[in-house]
Amino acid sequence: MGRKRQNLLHKRRTMIEGGAMGKKVLLITLTSLTVFILTLVSFTFQFVTSTGASMNEDIEHKEKYQARVDDLSLTDGDPISILLMGVDTRSGEEGGRADTMVLMTLNPQSKSIEMVSIPRDTHLKIDGGLDKINSSYQIGGPAETIKSVEKLLDVPVDYFIEVNMKGFEGIVNAYGGVEVNNDIEFTDKHVHFPKGEIKLDGKEALIYARMRKKDPRGDFGRQKRQRQVIEALMQKGESIESVTKFGEIIDVIQHNVKTNMNPIEMWNIQANYKSARETMEAHKIEGKDKTFKGTYYYMPDKKNLNTISLRLKKHLELISNDEADQNRSKIKKNAENNKKSGDLGAATHETNRSKSDQDTEMKDQDPETERSYETAKNEAEEKDTDKNSNETGNQPNVKRVIKEDWKPVPTRQTNHTKVTFDEGSLDWEEMTEAIAKGANLTRDDMILWWVEGKGMNNVMATVTNKTQTENYRVHVKWIEGRGYAAIKVEELYENDQKNR
Repeated sequence: MGRKRQNLLHKRRTMIEGGAMGKKVLLITLTSLTVFILTLVSFTFQFVTSTGASMNEDIEHKEKYQARVDDLSLTDGDPISILLMGVDTRSGEEGGRADTMVLMTLNPQSKSIEMVSIPRDTHLKIDGGLDKINSSYQIGGPAETIKSVEKLLDVPVDYFIEVNMKGFEGIVNAYGGVEVNNDIEFTDKHVHFPKGEIKLDGKEALIYARMRKKDPRGDFGRQKRQRQVIEALMQKGESIESVTKFGEIIDVIQHNVKTNMNPIEMWNIQANYKSARETMEAHKIEGKDKTFKGTYYYMPDKKNLNTISLRLKKHLELISNDEADQNRSKIKKNAENNKKSGDLGAATHETNRSKSDQDTEMKDQDPETERSYETAKNEAEEKDTDKNSNETGNQPNVKRVIKEDWKPVPTRQTNHTKVTFDEGSLDWEEMTEAIAKGANLTRDDMILWWVEGKGMNNVMATVTNKTQTENYRVHVKWIEGRGYAAIKVEELYENDQKNR
C-alpha cells in the first residue's frame, strides 16, 4: 500500500472504528455514497457501498498499474476509475456472469465524469480462449473481469463495485416499487408490460430491464430500460422516503454488494468527488453483430475503441491534452492511409465488406477452416507466380528481402519461431509500412510476430499492437506503379502461435 493511502487510513481509523458511534457514521456515509453513485450512473444496476470486511474483496493490480494505485490520493481528488458490475447468479452456474458492466472515470478537478457501458456479448480473448466479456466473471471473478476490461479499453481499473441482481430487486421492493414510462409493449417471463406509465415491484423491474430478445433495439434497448429504472430509483433515493427505508436498504446492500474499497476510501470518495457530477458524458462502444458457430457476439469497432480509450486516458490524466491530440491524429491518418492503400480489386477491412463477405470471414475464423483455405490458396499462388515470373529490375523479389540469417525481430513470445528480416533494405521499409497501414497501427506500436514470402511479390505477416490486445494477419502485395499495399486484413482470435 502506498504512503498516501497508509497515512489516510491512520488518520481516519479511530473515527470509523470508534464503537457504536463510529458504526453509525459509517452507515450514514455508505448510504450517502450509494445515493451518490446512483445519481452518477443513469444506466446500470450498481451501488457503491460496503458495511464491513465481509463485503471487501482485494484485487491485485497489474504491475504496470500498481504504482499508480499506490500513489492515488483521494483527499487531493486524484482522478480515479470505478468498474460497476451487475452479477447474475440466478441460473445456478458457478460464479454467475457479469451481465452489466460500466466503467466510470471521475475527475473532480475538471468537474466531470466519463462513463462507458460495455455490451455483455463483446467478443474478447479471455484466459487464452475466445469468449464473451461477461463470462470473465465466471472464469475468475472480479479480478478476471477487471483484467478483461483493462485489456479491452487499455486503461487501469482502480476500484470495482459488484452487486448481485437479487440485491437490486430487494432495493426496489424496499422503496415500494418504481414508476417508469414503457415505450414498447411486450410480455416476458409471463409478465405483461403495457405501453405507457407503469409501476413495477422488484421482480417486475428486473424482468423489465433484462429483456432484450423481444426488443428490436437489442442490447441498447435493454440499456435504455436500465436507465429508466435507475433514474426512478434515484428519485426515490433522494427523497425523504429513503430515510425511513434506511434499515431495509442497508440490509440488502450488506448481503449483495462487494467492493475493493475500504471504508476510508468510500468516505473520501463521497466527500471529495461530488463536484465531478457537474458534467457527465456517456460513451457507446460501436460495433456490429456476428454469429460464429451458432453463438452471437458483439464485435467492437477498433477505431471507436481507440477513441474511447484516449478520452479515458486523458480524463484520468494518464496522458496530456497534446498527447491525446497527437494520438487522435495518428489514428485518423492511419485510417485514411489504410483506405487509400487497399487494392480496389481485392478484399479490404471487414468494415468495407458486404454482408456475405463478413459471413464468409466469420466461417474462416475457424482455425482449421482458415488454415486449410489459406494454405491451399497461397500454395497455388506461389506455384503460379514462380512458374510464370522472372526476376526483373522493376519488381522486387520478396525472397531476397526475408532471410534466415538476418537480425531477429524483438518478441516477448519466447517459444515462438524466430523470424529475421533485412531491416536495411528499401523493400523492407516499404513492406513494413504497408503492413502497419493494413493493421491500422503505427510502426512504433506494431510488433511483428511472423512474416513470410508468398511467391515473388506477396507477403503474409502476423502482427499485434504493443499491448498485445489486437492481432492481425496482413497480406501485402507489390502493385505496379503503387509499390507495396495491403490487399487483405484478417483479425485473429486464436493463439498467436497457431496463427503465425
